[in-house]
Amino acid sequence: MQSEEQLDSGTMERAGKQSGLLLRLYQAELAKDPASCATESSRSNLIALRHTIGQISGKADLSPFDFGANRISQ
Repeated sequence: MQSEEQLDSGTMERAGKQSGLLLRLYQAELAKDPASCATESSRSNLIALRHTIGQISGKADLSPFDFGANRISQ
């Protein structure tokens, strides 16, 4: 696994953009119909990204938004 020091700025930038996109999609679906399959799918995508970020960084408690805010490098 890569440590947070080994994650380059390009990887962090891509993860931040993906986090923002998935969050916007989830919020839009949630506003339309909180119980829909699309909302559930969007939520699952956010959870999957959170898991992936945790695996990459070795920190299980990171949220998808830690990359977007560059908090992982602080």
